[in-house]
Amino acid sequence: MPSRPKYLFATTAFLASPGVAAAIVLSGAGHLNPWLAALAVVAVTAAVMAIVYRPLARLHEIERRLDRLSDQPPEYVSPGAPSDEPGPIGNITAAAFRLERIWIKDRKQLRDGLHAAQVLFDALPDPLVTLDGHARLIYANAAARKLLSRRAGLEDLSGRDLSAVIRQPAILEAVADVLSGRPMHTIEFTFADHVDQTFEARVEPIHTESSGDDDAQALILMRDMTALRRGEKMRADFVANVSHELRTPLTSVVGFIETLRGPARGDIDAQDRFLDLMEGQSNRMTRIVNDLLSLSRIEMNEHTAPSDDVPLRQIIATVADLLAPQANDRDVVIELDLDALEGTVIGHPDELTQLFQNLIENAIKYGGRGSTVRVSAKVVENIASISVIDEGEGIPREHIPRLTERFYRVDTARSREMGGTGLGLAIVKHIANRHRGELTIQSEPGVGSTFTVTLGLSPAN
Repeated sequence: MPSRPKYLFATTAFLASPGVAAAIVLSGAGHLNPWLAALAVVAVTAAVMAIVYRPLARLHEIERRLDRLSDQPPEYVSPGAPSDEPGPIGNITAAAFRLERIWIKDRKQLRDGLHAAQVLFDALPDPLVTLDGHARLIYANAAARKLLSRRAGLEDLSGRDLSAVIRQPAILEAVADVLSGRPMHTIEFTFADHVDQTFEARVEPIHTESSGDDDAQALILMRDMTALRRGEKMRADFVANVSHELRTPLTSVVGFIETLRGPARGDIDAQDRFLDLMEGQSNRMTRIVNDLLSLSRIEMNEHTAPSDDVPLRQIIATVADLLAPQANDRDVVIELDLDALEGTVIGHPDELTQLFQNLIENAIKYGGRGSTVRVSAKVVENIASISVIDEGEGIPREHIPRLTERFYRVDTARSREMGGTGLGLAIVKHIANRHRGELTIQSEPGVGSTFTVTLGLSPAN
């Protein structure tokens, strides 16, 4: 590339040539002294240099800055760049062309990067939002839009004040602290709605070299802790319930042992009576432990659906035969209406046996003496619905949603008196879940209760 002095010399010669030519002509014609003609040439050249120097210097500076912005050497020529125009104008045009090409490329890379980041953030299961210096929302990912738009009643969250979107004083206070320069905050809060949701919010500052109040200054990342907190509560309740359920019979057994070693040491009748009571309490503890083990095994395999073809009609009939002595003791009649179950269902035979044994046994216990327990079935669109219906006292409506909880009883004393462990319906629910079925409960006080289980028929039917 020509240097700046060459630019200046060429431009000066070009602009000064008419004046120089005029001075030479006048000198040759005798109208101008040669010395004066030479002086005129020098004056014209100096004047032209003074006139063109500053614009040329500015043009050269513009070219240099364009090359610096494009991060390319001046010798580099982009494909298609005009390079046939001589002088500084042509070089500046080429530099501007290079800069345009590079900026177009950089903008495309920036847009692609922003799109990829947005796709990544929208794929996050946790809600994430960014805020400006005035605690206004700049960006919300898909999870945040789904969570906050519904609660705030707003479709577009951009530009909204945080207090209008998240009405949680703890978060607003944490954001104010972070925006004022304090370090990261982690808080926990609960959205009280139709179903309470517990979230852990992490509020962090966004540090940049230069940013204004309208730029992102802080972010909030929320993690749904509802399932974890419920699980912790369930575990705590479970441990407390197991401890309580086992403590009562253990206390009785320990008391009987002390009595047999003390006051009743030589009393044969008392020993026989206490041994019978101890046997009953031991059997109760055995039933609790067995049900706990069974429930644990079912839950462990709940994510894997069974795949065997099971003759459900035969299984229910076998269960009814096994429970016939217990039904006779209470003068209860078991009626089966299973004609609709002609084929097989997809399931695990032992688990389905346990499911219907628990349901029919409960119906016998709570149906009342001299009542009838009916087991009926119907099939609709390859789904079998089996209902166990009793004629007992019924269940108050407020208790029905909790019947499948571990150790939950409507009448604790009556349940224990009948040998119940409080785990039977929990086992039924989890067996139904593993079979990708459903347990529904309907009850009317004074009329009776209906427990219905749905199961899928085998494809071969």
